[in-house]
Amino acid sequence: MKHTIKVILLIALGIFLLTRLLNGTLSFYIHPRFNVLTLLTAVGLIGLGIAYAIQQRRQAAHNHAHDETHDHDHEHEHVHSHDVTWAGLLLLAIPVVLGLLVEPRPLGASALQNREINIGNDVSLVSANAPEGSELSVIANAGERNILDWLYLFQRSPEPTAFDGQEAHVVGFVYRDDRFAETQFMVSRFTVSCCVADAAPIGLIVEWPDTAVLAPDSWVEVSGTVQARTFNGVQMPVLVAESITPTETPSQPYLYQ
Repeated sequence: MKHTIKVILLIALGIFLLTRLLNGTLSFYIHPRFNVLTLLTAVGLIGLGIAYAIQQRRQAAHNHAHDETHDHDHEHEHVHSHDVTWAGLLLLAIPVVLGLLVEPRPLGASALQNREINIGNDVSLVSANAPEGSELSVIANAGERNILDWLYLFQRSPEPTAFDGQEAHVVGFVYRDDRFAETQFMVSRFTVSCCVADAAPIGLIVEWPDTAVLAPDSWVEVSGTVQARTFNGVQMPVLVAESITPTETPSQPYLYQ
């Protein structure tokens, strides 16, 4: 019985990884550069499960063809020497069960609690230091830069007014707490280097007169110009919004370093 369950779980785990890869939700958890390795793992698990199933059928046919007690006992011992424990089966079952029960969702505003949030110019919303910016090849066209591009540029320039008047168009989710004025919020994303375990929140402070109508954690497209403003007593570049449009969660919700 355990052998059959092992076959089912190996194939199920492989199919689970394969479906997450094909529908794009695997990127909610790990960097896309691991997609090839995940594909190889999924194919390997399915192949291993099929191989065990074939072995099981051959073993059953072989045992049926040999009636002698010695041969039967020898084969019986051989099969069980490669058997898996119930604890091992449980470890195989856990990711499959959790994957079926828990809807895949990217990190959002609720994951920002008690985390530092990099908002540029070595400033974060708590005292801890935010991760250093990546050596990005920043897009020259200001309107095509994402939040990570802008923060990298802010970190490279000590002068908050250096970007005054530059157009910006970014996509992120809405985050606010009691440190923001009534006309301010932060358009936020998570950066990922390997997987969600190392995810770091980043964001741009946005000024917008209708901030109150924006639902927390909702995804928006923000267009406007960068201007030096004061936030929590610190002068920094702020995105003064000219238009804000609700949008769907991107297929790639994270920004990758």
